[in-house]
Amino acid sequence: MLALGLTALLFALPPGPQGSVVAAVPQGEECYSEDESGERFPTCFDPGNALLLGTGLQVRDGVALPTLQAGILLRTERTSRSKGMLWFNTHRILVTEGTPGHTRQALTTTLYEGTYRRHLEEGFILIPTSRPLRIPFPFDVTLAVRAGHLERRVWEGPGLTLETGRAALLLDPIRSESGRLWLGFGPAASHSLRRMPDGELEQEISPFTSGVLETGYETVDGWWTLRASALAGWINAFEGDRRFRARADASIERLLFAVNNQPLWLQLYGTYAHKDVGLAKQTEWTAGARLMVRTFSSL
Repeated sequence: MLALGLTALLFALPPGPQGSVVAAVPQGEECYSEDESGERFPTCFDPGNALLLGTGLQVRDGVALPTLQAGILLRTERTSRSKGMLWFNTHRILVTEGTPGHTRQALTTTLYEGTYRRHLEEGFILIPTSRPLRIPFPFDVTLAVRAGHLERRVWEGPGLTLETGRAALLLDPIRSESGRLWLGFGPAASHSLRRMPDGELEQEISPFTSGVLETGYETVDGWWTLRASALAGWINAFEGDRRFRARADASIERLLFAVNNQPLWLQLYGTYAHKDVGLAKQTEWTAGARLMVRTFSSL
C-alpha cells in the first residue's frame, strides 16, 4: 500500500495535453556528417532506444562462461505545459541473459524495469498551514520499479528465484535537464520467492528496509556510457529469518563503429553480490566483456 501511495504522489501532476515525446539524445546538425559525395549520415546514437542483442565472455567466481543477451530498450523525454517540468522515462522489457554450455548453465530475465524521473526547474515543498509555506526542494524525484525478475541456475537443481516486484523512491540532487547525467538514492521495498529443489517455497520481503543507489552518465553523441548501481539492506523471510544482503553493479560502454547506421558497442562490466545469489543466497563476483548491437538506435 505504501508503494501505491508513493506512485500516486509522484504522478499527482501529470503532463498536460500539449506534452510531446522526444528522444533523449540531441537531433540537431551536430548529430550528422557528410561524406565526399555530400550525402548525410547520422553520427549520434541513443543507447536507451533499441532492440538489444549481445554476446560475450563472463568470469564468475573464476569460471569463464559464454553469455548471450537480448531485450527491448525504450526511453522518452516528455515536456508539459507546467513551467519548467520535464519527465525522463526509461523502460527495459524482457531483458534476458543466458550462459549456455555444460558447466554452469543459467538464465536471468526481467519482465519489466523502468524509471520515471520528474524534473522541475524550481522544486519546492508546500506546507499547508494557515499561511501556506513554500520551501525549496533541491531534488528531482524518481520512481524506479522492477517486476518479474527471474533467476534460474541449472547446476543448483530444479529450483529458481523470482523477485516478483521492487519499488524505490529516489532523490536526485544533480537535477540534470538533459537526462544524460543522473544520481538517485532512496529506500526500496521488494518481494521475492524461492522454489527450492525439494519443492518448498520460500518468501522474502524487504519493507523499505533496503536502500538503492543509481548513477550514470552518457555523452551527447552516445559514444560513451557509464553506469553504476547498488542495493543494500535487510530482508525478512516469512519463516522469521532475517539477513543483510548487498549487491553492486558497474559498467562502461564505448561505441566501436556502425554498419549501415546499426551501432556496435563494447561493454565491460562487473558485479559483486553479498548473500544474494541463487537458491543458497551465496556471495559471488562476476566480471565480463560483451559486444552489443542496438538496432534502430540511430536518430
